[in-house]
Amino acid sequence: MSDSPKPARKVSNKPKRANGRGSIYQITKPNGRKVWKAAIKDMNGKLRTKNFTKYAEAEDWIGEQRRARQLGENTYATNPKMTVSDFLMGWIESHKNQVKHSTYKSYKSCIKNQINPVIGKQVAAALTTKAIENFYGVLVANQIGGGTLNLVHRTLSCAFADAVRLGDLPKNPLINARKPNIRSVPTKPIPLEHWKRIYLEAIKNPYTHARIEIGLMIGLRPGEVLGLRWDDINYENKTLTIERQVQRGPTGSLEYQSVKQGQIRTIPLTESQIRILLAHKRCQALNKANWTTNENLIFPNSIGGKLDEKKDRIEFKKLLKTAGLPDYQLYQLRKTAFTNMAQQTDVRTLQAFSGHSQLSTLMGSYVFPTEESMLRAVYGMDKLRPTMNG
Repeated sequence: MSDSPKPARKVSNKPKRANGRGSIYQITKPNGRKVWKAAIKDMNGKLRTKNFTKYAEAEDWIGEQRRARQLGENTYATNPKMTVSDFLMGWIESHKNQVKHSTYKSYKSCIKNQINPVIGKQVAAALTTKAIENFYGVLVANQIGGGTLNLVHRTLSCAFADAVRLGDLPKNPLINARKPNIRSVPTKPIPLEHWKRIYLEAIKNPYTHARIEIGLMIGLRPGEVLGLRWDDINYENKTLTIERQVQRGPTGSLEYQSVKQGQIRTIPLTESQIRILLAHKRCQALNKANWTTNENLIFPNSIGGKLDEKKDRIEFKKLLKTAGLPDYQLYQLRKTAFTNMAQQTDVRTLQAFSGHSQLSTLMGSYVFPTEESMLRAVYGMDKLRPTMNG
C-alpha cells in the first residue's frame, strides 16, 4: 500500500465567516469569466445568491442583506414576476371584508379605471419611485381631478405598505414619491334662491318635506338620514340621535353600519322640526298596510325596509325637475346646510352638528362664503367705522 502524501488542500486567503453571516467565493462561468458569488440566507431562511465582478461589491451586498435580516425586512418579492394589476386586484379582494363596502368599491374602481390602464402591466416588485411620479404626470396630463389623484395615491400607498409589512415585496416605491399638488374642487352649496325653491316645492308632500328638512336644515349625510328610526327622536328633550347609517355591505345588500368615524352624536330639534316629522309620521301610518316589514325607519322604502341611497337620489332629482331647477347633487344639501348654519353659530357648534373630527375638513369642504355673507361682513364693518360724532 502506497504511503504517498495526500495533495495539499487549497486554503482561501479570505477570512472565514461565522455561521449565518453569508459566504463569498469565486466561480468560473461557462464563458470562462471569473466572478465572485455571494450567498446568504434571508429572513425566511431561503438562500439568496448574487454574482459580482469585484469582491468589495459582494461584501457590500452581504452586509445589506444581513442588516435587512436583522431588521426583519424582506429583500425579495414573494412573486417577482407579478404585475401591478394582479398585485392590486389580489390585495383589494383580500381586504374586501376588512373595509367598508363603499371603500372597497372606490379602491377597486380606482385600480380598474385609473391605475391599470397606465401601469397595470409593469412588474410590481420592479416599480420605482420615478415610475410612480411619471405615472402621476400622465394622470395630470389627462386632467385628472385632485380628488381622484388623492384616491390613486391612497390606494397605491395602502397596497404597497401592506405588501412590505407582510414580506411580499421588498420595498415601497410610494414612500418618497411626490404627489402633484392639485387641489380638489369641492362641490359648492346650492344658491340661496334655488334652495328656497327646493324647500317650497318639498312642502307639498309630508315625506319630501321631512326629508328635505333633515338634509337642508340639519345637514345629515344621506346614509345617516336613511338610518334614522323614530325612536331616535326624544320628543320630551327635543333631540335627535344619529348612531347608524344605511350602506351596502360586502354582499351587496343594504345593512346598518356605524356612522362615519364612529361618532354617535345627539343634536337638538326645534318645535317646528318636530311638527314636520310628526306630520310625515301620520302620513306614513296610512301606507303601512302595504308594508311587508317594519324596521321603524323614518325614511323607509315602499315596503317598510331600508331605502337604497340610489332611490333617494332619484327622488331628489324629481324634486329638482318639478321645481324647475338645474341638476344638483343630493350631497349638496349637506354643504348648503352648514354654509348657512355657519352664519348663525360658532365653528365648534357647527362641528358638533356635522360629525367631522377635523375642523379643516369641515371649513375647507363644507362651509363656503356666500354673496349674502360677504355683504353682511362689509356692512358690519361699515358700522364699526369711527366718526367725528362718536
